[in-house]
Amino acid sequence: MRHLVNGRALAPRGAVLGAGILAALLPGCASLPVAPPPPAAQAVADPQDSCGPQVVVFVNAADLFGSPPRRSGPPSAAELAAELARENAALERLQIAFDALLYCRWTEVRVIRAEAASGGLPPAELPRRLQAADGRLRQDVRRAEQSRQRIAARAARIEQAVEAAAPGTRAAVAAGRAEDPGRPRAVASASIVLRARPEGDAPVVARLEAGSQVRLREAAGGFVQADGGPDRRGYAPGTAFTLQPALPEPEADGVARLRSLAATNIARRDAFAQSVELASRSGLQGFEPAS
Repeated sequence: MRHLVNGRALAPRGAVLGAGILAALLPGCASLPVAPPPPAAQAVADPQDSCGPQVVVFVNAADLFGSPPRRSGPPSAAELAAELARENAALERLQIAFDALLYCRWTEVRVIRAEAASGGLPPAELPRRLQAADGRLRQDVRRAEQSRQRIAARAARIEQAVEAAAPGTRAAVAAGRAEDPGRPRAVASASIVLRARPEGDAPVVARLEAGSQVRLREAAGGFVQADGGPDRRGYAPGTAFTLQPALPEPEADGVARLRSLAATNIARRDAFAQSVELASRSGLQGFEPAS
């Protein structure tokens, strides 16, 4: 569900991003000069979209996954390790960009609802504004799904090459994943409410502050069951959380390093795929205000 997604905590793997990164990612906050986006990013930039800068950052991050290196023969363990290290860094940047984009969408919807509640937005205008926001979110998710598919296609080639260079890696990685089955770890992307049932109008039973650590279990209708410890259990939209992949300890060199990099690659790919899936299922119900 990581993400798991409404707007995610703007942090690399659960830690809150610093003010400098926030300034670069959130609309109206940029203070440093930014190079013009490449043509691919310019093509998707919408001047009417308040989250346009986040869209450009996400598209740029997705473009980091270029064509695999051309080689005349099978890659060595050192070459594969270097490729996996680059891929893992690109995956982390992609996840951060997706989290930031979803957080911006969450803020956008809160602003719309606040305007309606204060009387600054005609009642008849609210459905139209929310529908437009939902359309932009769906477009974001489609782009993310396209990225996920490209990553999966690359992964099949990389995993095959890693197994050839370091036989037994596939089994070792599978064993490591089996040690931590079930509920993924995540953090609350913002202050959110937990409800008694996986329904938007169910009674509120608890609240989580932004950055709270939880374990998640799949529930119905785009919701997840969050467990943050005693008196902090309940249901919330899956997109209210940022998934935290269980990363192995890095190894110094040799086959052990290649295997740890391969395990990290799988964990980051799984986390991104879960984030995309949660965002797709939850939709705008992941942007419920904490009240």
